[in-house]
Amino acid sequence: MVSQQIPATGSEFDEALIDPEIRDAFLSLLESTDIGERTLFQSISPFASSPGLDLQFQGLFAPTFNRFLGALGGQIREGLEPTLTFNQFLTEQFDPRRALLQLPGRRSDVAVGGTVFDL
Repeated sequence: MVSQQIPATGSEFDEALIDPEIRDAFLSLLESTDIGERTLFQSISPFASSPGLDLQFQGLFAPTFNRFLGALGGQIREGLEPTLTFNQFLTEQFDPRRALLQLPGRRSDVAVGGTVFDL
């Protein structure tokens, strides 16, 4: 039985505590299913504390996944092996705040219910 506890200090987490092989296996499992891809996407939401913005963010999954597929297609067209993963795309090429602001008819300062947010 392991008695070591990892202290929770806000959002800081030492990723060195995770075995890279286990992390890669877990990410591979997540990326192999639709629900796993949605989980990866939702895990990067900076709007979890704001239900109105979080719901709008959830609506970005399909267009974001289509952009990811387009990036894979771009690798293929360039004659490269399509090695980009959805997680890499989300961390390297996707800005959630910018994507939310680019929604059609979306004002940057008002969320559902008229609440004003400073993005």
